[in-house]
Amino acid sequence: MTIKRKCFLESKNNQKLYNILQSPGIVMVIEVQRLQWLGDVVRMDGERTVRESLEGTPGRERKRKNI
Repeated sequence: MTIKRKCFLESKNNQKLYNILQSPGIVMVIEVQRLQWLGDVVRMDGERTVRESLEGTPGRERKRKNI
């Protein structure tokens, strides 16, 4: 019991906790998920809206307001 208390009373930063738990940081998790999403988008048909926006394919243009 005293060992557990001692471990919890010591100050630990996030990096130390990630190392103890052998868990990747939240930044790494987000980067991996973004890359997975990008891979999904690249495999999509070229006509899908998400793929068009990624490639920068021009679509419908907005009309300017005459003031």
